[in-house]
Amino acid sequence: MDSKSAFELVRSNFFRWGWLTPAFLPLASVAGRGTFNIVSGVYFLWALVSVSLAPGKRSAIWQQRWFLASYGLMLLVWSLSLTQSSDLQTSGYHLLRYLQFSLTGLFTLVALQQTPFQLSRLMRAMAWGSLLLILVLYLQLPYFLLAVEFIPTQQLHEDNLPWLLPFLLVAISSRARGRWLLPCAIVAFAVYIGLSQGRAALLAMMATLAVFSILELHLRKQHWLVIGMAVLALGIIFGQRFFRGVSNITFDFATMDRFTSGRATIWWQALNSPPENPWLGVGFGNLASRVDILRIGDLAGIGEVTVKHLHNFVLDAWFETGILGLSTFLVMLGVVFARVHRTWPGLDQEHRRSAAAAVAGVAALLTAGLLSFSYTSKQFALYLYLLIAVLLVLPTNAEAAGGLRRNHKEG
Repeated sequence: MDSKSAFELVRSNFFRWGWLTPAFLPLASVAGRGTFNIVSGVYFLWALVSVSLAPGKRSAIWQQRWFLASYGLMLLVWSLSLTQSSDLQTSGYHLLRYLQFSLTGLFTLVALQQTPFQLSRLMRAMAWGSLLLILVLYLQLPYFLLAVEFIPTQQLHEDNLPWLLPFLLVAISSRARGRWLLPCAIVAFAVYIGLSQGRAALLAMMATLAVFSILELHLRKQHWLVIGMAVLALGIIFGQRFFRGVSNITFDFATMDRFTSGRATIWWQALNSPPENPWLGVGFGNLASRVDILRIGDLAGIGEVTVKHLHNFVLDAWFETGILGLSTFLVMLGVVFARVHRTWPGLDQEHRRSAAAAVAGVAALLTAGLLSFSYTSKQFALYLYLLIAVLLVLPTNAEAAGGLRRNHKEG
């Protein structure tokens, strides 16, 4: 086999099934950091070679020029923030890592535009990834429960469940009598998140269910009543875990600080000691050098704790990349949501389901990011761009009309 045939084999296999790898990366994370790094690294190199050889890639990229312009501007501003970093090598590594993860969106965009059936394949892959993830997590659960010391906040992996849930719900609701299975899936995800004591994940799941219900399920009032009672029941069952540190309902800073596990303290410290350069921040990935900002006092009798970031993606982006960095990041998201708003009225039922699942997934990531993830985490640097690719590939009214004309001529 000559080199040309080998490259063609690599490219064809990537666009046949390799491009679906990101849908299963949350499952790889459960296996450990090493497994995730190997799988994601192989995927990146494979995608880089395959996309560079893909026919029509320039046309696919040009169609998303406004998004890519905002994405490129954001990366440029973030690169300029490195001039403020006290550890240029570490900051540069973090930026390159972010670039590697975020290029998943571009790779997925090119793959989605290869054939008209690629989006439905991705939706099925995401549903399978969601189902396999929750099954594996429950299979692991007895081992942790029977361990000498059960530490749910460290041993359970609930972070990716909220944004994956709507893709499983789409797959279930599209099947005959699938609506009867919807409550089972929701309860399974909610119980695991409850056991994990992941408050950010619980809020993210509530956000994704609310958005998905409004956009796709069109629930009646009695359904909303049932959901409200279920949430209330979860609050009663897991109340001691989710409202730990709060003995009475007051609205002072000390109560808020205990409820947020010290996050209110580091937020207040960051706001009181802003970066010296307000426009470019302290440098991408360089927040860890500001120990004075990230130190939390003794909240649980274990002494002072120094965290790695501010547990709020808005504050993290502002502090590390400044006003310009945060603004360009929000502009990029705004470009995506503006396109969704423009294309939504002309979508058919299948594309509307895909859009509803992706928007609900983005809502879950943004909600959890207000209390947990940094803007440089895998959730934002990788999975967010996977969802963005789904939203950007939705057909506009003109594209949908063109497709109908082509189908009429072919008929």
